[in-house]
Formats: sequence, C-alpha cells, structure tokens
Amino acid sequence: MSVSSLALAIFLTGAQAAPNAVPATTPDTTSPAPVAPALPADAFAAGSTTVGGDGQQPPADSAQAASSDKPDLSDNDSIVVTARRKRLATPTDPLVGVNAASFEAIQAVDKLVVGPTAKSYEKIVPKPVRNGLRNVLINLAEPIVFVNFLLQFKPGKAFETVGRFAINSTVGVAGLFDMAKRKPFHLPYRQNGFANTFGYHGIGNGPFLFVPILGPTTARDLVGRILDLSLIPAVAGKPFNDPLYGLGTGTVKAMNDRVEFDEQIEVARDSDDPYTATREFYLKRRRAEINALHSPEYRRRKGIPDPVLPRIAPHVPNGAVPGSPAATPTTSIPNSTGMVPAAPAPETPVAGTPALAPAQ
Repeated sequence: MSVSSLALAIFLTGAQAAPNAVPATTPDTTSPAPVAPALPADAFAAGSTTVGGDGQQPPADSAQAASSDKPDLSDNDSIVVTARRKRLATPTDPLVGVNAASFEAIQAVDKLVVGPTAKSYEKIVPKPVRNGLRNVLINLAEPIVFVNFLLQFKPGKAFETVGRFAINSTVGVAGLFDMAKRKPFHLPYRQNGFANTFGYHGIGNGPFLFVPILGPTTARDLVGRILDLSLIPAVAGKPFNDPLYGLGTGTVKAMNDRVEFDEQIEVARDSDDPYTATREFYLKRRRAEINALHSPEYRRRKGIPDPVLPRIAPHVPNGAVPGSPAATPTTSIPNSTGMVPAAPAPETPVAGTPALAPAQ
C-alpha cells in the first residue's frame, strides 16, 4: 500500500469514529505544532489529575501533592464522629439542658480543683482527725434532726436525738467522738431535715435540679436544705451566723465527703450516661427515704411500696464477663452531702442517708 493510500485510510477511520467533530482545517505548515512534554508513566498512578487550562496534564509532582492532601483511609484507620447527647425535657426534669450543663461543669471543676485538693487534704490530715471533725458537724446538726422528728410526729426518735446530743456534747468531747452509738447507750445517728418533713406530709419533689455545691436535688429538697442551713444561725446567733463559720464548716464537710467516696466517684464517671444515672438514682433513693418515714401499717394501708434503696447498673467494660468482679464494680452517685456508694444490699442504708428502718 502506498503512503498516500495509508494516510487516506487513517483519515477516513478518524472521521467515522467522530462524526460530530468539527471539520479539520488546513494546518499552518509555516509553524510547527506544539508538542506536549512527555510525562512519566507513574504520573497518573495516584488517581485522577486535573487538566490545565492549556489542555495539558500537570506535572507528576503536582499530582502527588494533590493526592497527599486527601485523608489516608487505609484498612487500619477509621474516622470517629462524636455527637453531643441530646436530652429532652420531661415533667420530672424540665430544665434538663441547664442541669446537664451544670453537671458537666461541676465534674470538670472536680477533676481540676476539688479532687486534687481533697487528695492533698487526705494526705495532710490524719484519718482520726477527719473522723473527729465529721462527728462534730453531725453533732451540731442534731437540733435540726430533733425538730423535724417532732414535725413528723415521732416523739420517741426526737428524744433519742436529744439524748445523742447531750451524750456526745459532754462525754464525746463536744462531739469529737460518737459515744452515743456505743455501749451502753446504743443510740444510732439518724439524719433528718425539713425536706424529709415536706415529703412526709405529701409535698411532691417538684422539678429536678442540679445545683453547684449542693449537687442533685429537687425544688422541694432545695427549700428544705436552705431551712436546714438557716435554723441554727437564726436561733443561736453567733458564731453560727458568721459567714466565715459557714464557709469553714462547709469546706470541711465537702472535703471529708470527697475523700470518703473518691474511689466510687471515679467509678461513676465511667458510666455510659453519668448525668441520667445520677438523676434517676437520686429520685428513687429520695422516694425510698420518704417512704421509710411511714410505719409499715401506714404503707400497707396506703399501698406505698416498702422502701428499697435502688442500684445503679454498673458499666461493663469491654471484654469483661458479666457477673465477674470486673463487670460489677462498686458504683456511686453524688448527692447533696457528697458522693455516696450504692447500697451493698437493698436492706442496707446508704452512707449519709437516713436508716431505712420502720418508723415508730
């Protein structure tokens, strides 16, 4: 085949492959056609490249640079997307957004300030001294317990409280030692307050609140707590109405509670939803405490369930066998007096709460 015949065949083949192409014009033979620079074979190995404005492919190093800007999604890598937990307001917790934010802020402050301070307090102050300070604060609160037992129509427990106060204020050296619970007196400590009295007489919780310093509470319990803190300063006067006295005793109590329940606090933080667990545990426990103020006969007559302290479902670590010690750690939640451990058994009172014994 002659050269002219071969050229004609190539031209006809190109015309059939692109019937819509713009007709070719006579080339300008006076100037040579531009020749695209040769590209290395691996210039396109990284994937698609962008065609330049002049129709040429970019250099190989540009293609590799563009490829390096993309995330490396190898088999061993993954993209983790986290989303903020959305909480919906309920009749029990209408201020859930504010409460949850307060809870998270307090947890952050505890990790940065309160926790480390409490650890230093634990190292500096010996345990017998810490226990003595705790006993003094309990003894100072006995008049509040006495008044509320009277308001709950329980004169027997009210006068037992008077006996405890008298014994510990004298034999117990101003309350440093809880001699009243020992032989031959056998007068145990029973916590009580105006919030319990309100609940005993049928006043409901009101909305749940998470208040700085006080922790989880309700509208009813918050009012009761304010009355508890105001009674003795209003009646006795100095030094109980001195702000420095209130600040000092409050700080000592907070440090003692934080030291006592440090391990349980750390466990509670591992919960899937610490805020919700705290709220539900607090409300259930308070309901049990109020029910315990009524006699068994009254509860049966009114259809009130027997008081049983709730438990927080522990967080099971990955790989732990259900029922094993690793899968059932001791859990705890904070309350208005600090962190308290979950009850070891339903009939065992939680530390820092009223004994769930039948009312007189």
